[in-house]
Amino acid sequence: MLLDLAGIAEAFRIARQFGAPYRHHLIGPATRSRCSVGLDLSGIEPLPRKLPADATVLVPGTADSASAYKSAEAARTARWMARVVKDTHRLCTVCSGVFLAARSGLLRGRSCTTHHMLTERLAREHPEISVVENRIFVQDGLVYTSAGATTGVDLVLHLIAQDNGPELALNVARMLVVYFRRSGADLQLPPSVLHRNHIHPALHRVQDAVIREPARGWTLPHLAHEACTSPRHLARLFHEHAGISPMTYVRKIRMAAAKQIVQESHHQLGRVAEMVGFSSGEQLRRAWRHFEGTNPVEARRKRASPSARPDAR
Repeated sequence: MLLDLAGIAEAFRIARQFGAPYRHHLIGPATRSRCSVGLDLSGIEPLPRKLPADATVLVPGTADSASAYKSAEAARTARWMARVVKDTHRLCTVCSGVFLAARSGLLRGRSCTTHHMLTERLAREHPEISVVENRIFVQDGLVYTSAGATTGVDLVLHLIAQDNGPELALNVARMLVVYFRRSGADLQLPPSVLHRNHIHPALHRVQDAVIREPARGWTLPHLAHEACTSPRHLARLFHEHAGISPMTYVRKIRMAAAKQIVQESHHQLGRVAEMVGFSSGEQLRRAWRHFEGTNPVEARRKRASPSARPDAR
């Protein structure tokens, strides 16, 4: 699939423009390959005898995985992966590429995902894998599997953020004009991109509304109205797909907005609480202790200390 390959390659190429130290190699069992749209890909390097210790192996999908992965080339590549790809390497798949990785045996006992039209087949053909549905991508240790087509870009943005920080990944996302969605398990990323590792449009609509207006008087019925569903059903959808309750999500977004204001201004805490939607300064303090484990005074003191200033480093 040309989109699988080009999407991840372009994301890494743009990351290099922003200073990320990536080098990519197109490798395979043959020097040429016909891609899904009829173009011939050339310049493919042979499968190497060994990989650098910090290598990431990305496996794009195919247009017809049911037949493609029965080929002699696929068998050879699977054997190469089993022999050369180690536990210390990052192994990533896009769409149906998970079937080739599964054939190598490297996904045994792992949680994985793939295109929504392929999850049932993946579970049937590879019972040794725990198949996760309705996810953009799934990380299990150093194994990363993504759903169909453009989710390969989401996965690579996640890798870029892990390697270089979320700011560089956001720059890449802007260049690609794509939405930066991340896994809710990655607590180092901003709350605005947490709990977005799902493909449910109603939830994304609600989350976008809260991020646009965190200070709005959100209640569960108001959120349900944005989603065009009932409050009870919205609560169930949030727990199932975002792993959090709707109102806890609202408090997280308000907390993130408050933290930014506290660190960048001298507003009194009561005013900050009012600006982001908390009912009082005390409610903001409680939320701060709950989500950050500290308090606003410490955050402001840390910002003011010489060691926290860029020119002190």
